[in-house]
Amino acid sequence: MIATIAMMTACSGNDKSSSAASGSEASDAPESYSIEYNLGSNGGTNYACFDTFGSSDKIKADLDVKIDGDKVIITMPFEVKVTGEELKKSLAEGYLDFCVENSSEKGKIEFKLADPDKVDYDAEYKKLKKDDILKATIVGETTKDVLDKMNNNWGTFTLVL
Repeated sequence: MIATIAMMTACSGNDKSSSAASGSEASDAPESYSIEYNLGSNGGTNYACFDTFGSSDKIKADLDVKIDGDKVIITMPFEVKVTGEELKKSLAEGYLDFCVENSSEKGKIEFKLADPDKVDYDAEYKKLKKDDILKATIVGETTKDVLDKMNNNWGTFTLVL
């Protein structure tokens, strides 16, 4: 009986330490990050090229996140409906502002088109017709606290392309 009690005590001790280790590892960072977004307004030279009006439906996107201390690089897919208007300036020169929960107090990030030297977004745009969707990859830099506010939350993009 004493051997049984000793064995149960030893096993329960191991369970506590292994669950404590698992808990601390799990709390370090989520396994995945995602957001939902909608489009607020658009501006810039190519403002007439994109239809952001009436886009209250939220689009869900998974984020590719690289964390280096407090510096965070976010790469994500992005899509927007096009109007078919002619581009007046290269899309690679523009940017997209993102506000968590539509509030700059929660966090604001400036995104740019990712890899404009590898993907010719202007040529991709020119292939599309009115009401088609331009799909792109965008990248932005922020801090860990803003990333935490973004994760599993929603926000609004303002296009300045």
